[in-house]
Amino acid sequence: MYSYRELDVPQQVLPIAKSAFALRVSEQGSIEEWLSSAIEHGRRLYGVYDGDSLMSAFMLYDFDMRLRNSVVPMGGIGLLCSRLDARGKGAVRTMLANALQTMRTQGHVVSVLDPFNESFYRNYGWEKFSRRQNIEIAPGNLEIPEAADAHLMATDLPFPDEESMAFYNHYASNHYTLVQRGHREWEGRMTVREWSEDVAARGVVRFSMSDQTVGLLEYELSRKASEYRSMFTVNLLAASDESVLHEMLRYLKRLSHQISTLRLNLPLDIQLWPYFSDRPEKHSVRDEFMIRILSMEALNGLSIALPDMSVSVDVQDPQAAWNQGVWAVSIESGILRVKKGERADIRCGIGALSSVISGFSTFAELLAARRAEALESYRGQDFPKTVPFLADHF
Repeated sequence: MYSYRELDVPQQVLPIAKSAFALRVSEQGSIEEWLSSAIEHGRRLYGVYDGDSLMSAFMLYDFDMRLRNSVVPMGGIGLLCSRLDARGKGAVRTMLANALQTMRTQGHVVSVLDPFNESFYRNYGWEKFSRRQNIEIAPGNLEIPEAADAHLMATDLPFPDEESMAFYNHYASNHYTLVQRGHREWEGRMTVREWSEDVAARGVVRFSMSDQTVGLLEYELSRKASEYRSMFTVNLLAASDESVLHEMLRYLKRLSHQISTLRLNLPLDIQLWPYFSDRPEKHSVRDEFMIRILSMEALNGLSIALPDMSVSVDVQDPQAAWNQGVWAVSIESGILRVKKGERADIRCGIGALSSVISGFSTFAELLAARRAEALESYRGQDFPKTVPFLADHF
């Protein structure tokens, strides 16, 4: 009934996107401009057709993302939408099943998406992957230790220069699950489009010492039309050490005469409460992305700084037959080895294993929740947690 292929004409997705996301008339011109820019920058659209009629579609982003201690190709799924009259008829199901093969063929090791509904994507093998903390506080309520004579200079840039980009990519290859960014990724982050009607500006602040970049702060400045108060949102604090972090916080404190609210979007392991003179106006934790292993074989060779261990996993993956079955998974001198196995120690779905490999969860947690099953030979082998954090949205 349905056929799956790359979109013949990318603009075919616009009518579906407008209805699926209830785009206001004032936003529709901007989404057309954004789509053209995305296609020019190499993003690709795939969809499911019923004859000549496009029923559902998604945009595939190709990123290089840090996973454990390696940087691997990641397929990001965005702009997933379907016709209103196609809901519940299997078009999206057909599209996602084929998308797995598309991403595998293109060499992506894992796929990441920001779900509209976790249970829906869990049925197709994606699982929880990252959380972030959101803090709102008045800049004047920051208290930072007195500065040493560090000679740090802060420079506000509407777009990162080459040195800032190089610093960010080095930082991203060693921290969290950040992605590498070139000009096209930074353009996507810095461009302010019409639908972001509250946004006044986006940019970065480069912190340097002796002409060497040692820190980068990415921000967004916004104000609602009905309010006088302005908000300064920090989406990334990349500091080479604690002294640089302190200087970043001093910079933010100095904004108190111009900025009413400071919003910080941070990974869970950055603890700033010791620098607050009063409790934040808001402090919450938000679930964000889900992750899925696309190819068990492609995990072989992943750098993972953990002690040697081995466990055999009976992987359940009905959407991707190439992953189905028993896999011997081991860590040997900091390298993940994955090959076909025979006798399993533990049984779980591909989503559960994806969450464990990413560092978000552990076998112990999933066994307690009955999301995994320990078999007779299992002796408690596990992967310790890390802190996944992806700052790019798509």
